[in-house]
Amino acid sequence: MVAIGLSIARIGSGWCGCGGLFNVGPVKELSTRLLGTDLGSPHGVTTQAKWVHQLWHVTFWFAVPIGLLVLGLILWCVFRYRVKAGAERKPEQFQYHIPIEAAYTIIPLVIVAIVFGFMYNAENKVDSVSKNPDIRITVEGFQWGWRFDYPNGHIQVGTVANELDINSENNLPVLVIPTQKTVQLHVVSLDVVHTFYVPEFLFQRDMIPGVDNTFDINVTTPGVYPGQCNNICGEYHAYMRFLVDAMPPSEFDTWYSQQAPGSITTAGEPSKS
Repeated sequence: MVAIGLSIARIGSGWCGCGGLFNVGPVKELSTRLLGTDLGSPHGVTTQAKWVHQLWHVTFWFAVPIGLLVLGLILWCVFRYRVKAGAERKPEQFQYHIPIEAAYTIIPLVIVAIVFGFMYNAENKVDSVSKNPDIRITVEGFQWGWRFDYPNGHIQVGTVANELDINSENNLPVLVIPTQKTVQLHVVSLDVVHTFYVPEFLFQRDMIPGVDNTFDINVTTPGVYPGQCNNICGEYHAYMRFLVDAMPPSEFDTWYSQQAPGSITTAGEPSKS
C-alpha cells in the first residue's frame, strides 16, 4: 500500500508539474527507451545493420497506417451501424462490389511485393560472406558457455561456473574484435541448438549441431556490447551470456600480439598457456 501511495503521489506531482510528466518512473522509462531507439529498434553498430534498419523502416511505415485504418474502420462500423434497442433494420443487400474487392486484393499484393523486395535485398546484404576477411574467429556454443577460437590458437572461454551473478557482467567470456574490419565468425554448437545474438548488431544466427554457419560483421563503433544465447537451451540458458569488445584496429593488434599462441583466457581466471 505504501508503494502504491508513493507511486500515486509521484504521478500526481508529475501531472501537476506538467513539465515533470516525463519524470514519472514508468513514463520516464518508456520515453527514454523510445527516444533512445530508432522507431523502437536499437540503432545498430555494424555496416550490415543499415540494411536491417531499411527493412524495419519500410515495414513500420506500412504497418502504422494499416493499423490505424483497421482501427478506424472497426470504430466506424461500431458507431455507424450499431442497432438501437427496439429498432429493426435490414442492411442494403448486394451481390458484389468490384471497386472495393479489387482494392483489398491489389493493394495488399502490392505492399507484400514491396516488402518482399526490401527483405530480399536486406537478406542478401546481411548474408554476404567475404572470401578474404581480415580475421576469422570460431565461436563455439555449449551448455552453458562460450568459446572463441582465434587464428593463432588463443582461446577466450567462459561458462556458467564462472558466472556467479546473473545481474553482473563480470566474469563473462569476451569476444574481442577490431572495428572497421571484416570479421568472419564461424559459429558451431557442440550439443543442442544455441543462438549467437548481439542486440546492437541487429543480428542473430542459430547454431545447429552439424550445420555450418558462417557470417561477416563489420563493427563501425568501438565499445563493449552484451550478447547472449537467444534460444532456450536448458536449465542455465539465462546464464549463457557474453560480451563483444570492439576495439579500434591498432588497439586490437596490440591486444592480439599479447595473446600467446595456444593460450587460454577463462572468464574470471588469469590467462594461461
